[in-house]
Amino acid sequence: MFSMIKTGATRLPLDRVPALAKSLECDPARLFILALEQQDNALAVVVRDIFRIAVSANEATWIEELRDASDHSDPTLTTKARRAIRALFGK
Repeated sequence: MFSMIKTGATRLPLDRVPALAKSLECDPARLFILALEQQDNALAVVVRDIFRIAVSANEATWIEELRDASDHSDPTLTTKARRAIRALFGK
């Protein structure tokens, strides 16, 4: 089945993405986008335009924390905030 998906002989059913991502130990959001591109590239473009990028589980945790810390106010990323985030990573 993997080789058929890799060669394009068959498409990865979208409902199978979570289980396959778990077995491959890969990011399910990224695998979903790849599978969606295979199913319907125009729809994948719309999804990407609306949601911008797929985020990993770790990134989603960061986003949730930012939302909680800002009381869900959707703050603009200021120069000061950007510097503070980069400082967390020694940059």
